[in-house]
Amino acid sequence: MTNGEINRLGQRIGAASTVDIDDLNMLQEYRQSFQEPIARVFSFVLNAARRIDKQSIVTYRIKRIDTIIEKLHRFIDNPNGGMGLSRMWDIAGCRCILKSLDKKRLYRLLKVIQDEYGHDCKLNDYVLNPKESGYRSIHIYVKDKETGKPVEIQIRNVEHHNWATLVEIVDLLYGDKNKENGAKSELGRFLCLYSRAKVLSEEEFAEMLKIEREMQVFDQMSEVLTGNYLNIRRQWLKQKQNGNYFVITANKKKSEIETYMTFRTAEAAYYEKYQANSDSNIVLTHLKQPEFEQISMAYSNYVLAMHAFFDDYRILVSKKIIKCLRESEYGNFIKYFKVYTSNVKSHFVNLSIEVNGLQTCNIDSSIPKSQINKWVKEIDSRFKHWYDETNAFIKIISHDAKGNIIKKWLVNERVKSLSKAIRSTVKSQIKVEQK
Repeated sequence: MTNGEINRLGQRIGAASTVDIDDLNMLQEYRQSFQEPIARVFSFVLNAARRIDKQSIVTYRIKRIDTIIEKLHRFIDNPNGGMGLSRMWDIAGCRCILKSLDKKRLYRLLKVIQDEYGHDCKLNDYVLNPKESGYRSIHIYVKDKETGKPVEIQIRNVEHHNWATLVEIVDLLYGDKNKENGAKSELGRFLCLYSRAKVLSEEEFAEMLKIEREMQVFDQMSEVLTGNYLNIRRQWLKQKQNGNYFVITANKKKSEIETYMTFRTAEAAYYEKYQANSDSNIVLTHLKQPEFEQISMAYSNYVLAMHAFFDDYRILVSKKIIKCLRESEYGNFIKYFKVYTSNVKSHFVNLSIEVNGLQTCNIDSSIPKSQINKWVKEIDSRFKHWYDETNAFIKIISHDAKGNIIKKWLVNERVKSLSKAIRSTVKSQIKVEQK
């Protein structure tokens, strides 16, 4: 298709309430034309990223059909003119997530990409200049050297990525559009505050916790992700060996994952799923050396199995508890400790459900024993990490309470309450399993 044909297609789609099947097929053909260009850019970015951070995760995807259509609809009434489909530079996207929080590495990778594709490439630096919503990432738009097709490359660290996927999970669960609208709603305000939680004032931190408790963000996420975890993990264990292309479908309560050997078969499955249910969030992505932890982090907003928010939020609250105790802010100490205890209870529920589910996988002959053993080691590692972290927290507050009768009493009572909550949670989970 020529640029003129592509733009006319975009204009028809942008102006239509329902997309004509012929136009939908043309859009699918246009999407597919990006497969080879994105694969070439991905290969370069993957090698470059691994030299800078060996633990980096690099994925690529072609923009979802529904997202393209929504974008064309948004721009059709723009007083400055609609967006030409040929000028939509993020149809093909490559995402690089660095495990290191050292921002210098982000810019080292950016320089390597610019050296390869040109320093005049369009650049949006939302790390240096974060969006008002709290979004942080570097976006650079390059052109494939063989076809000239544009490819968007996103560079972010794991902290930036976790926040961005948290926004999308919250939008999915609550039916909101905080990704587009920013901090205009209560949830948007919570997400904005959370994006800079480490530097919030006392008033802002209290506001963040208040909104979270009122909206039950932690509990809502925990319920959905825990309920979906075993289902998606079983699917992964059965399909992991089948290829490096993944079609993930996410709804409010569950997600599904299917694995394919080639882009062609994966793209055909994606298009079929989209036509059958255009209201679902469906993405096709590629990972070079896929592991469940990788895909869960890279696409946590689709996989709906786990999220760093649970650990990070609990750690934030624990640090605030220590500060309140040291500064004799007893009211806030008690209030924040209740939040901490509630989060720990959720953690034990999740862990118990996972262990119980793992036992059922042991009798499924279609799941390789090597994968089950690997899962057991993961659980052991996570439990040890949580145990060490919690013990360190209790030791700190116990040490800080020495020599002060009030502080010592407060700490002892809270620790007793925490231990009781853990025991009751474990007992309740055992009873459920026995039934």
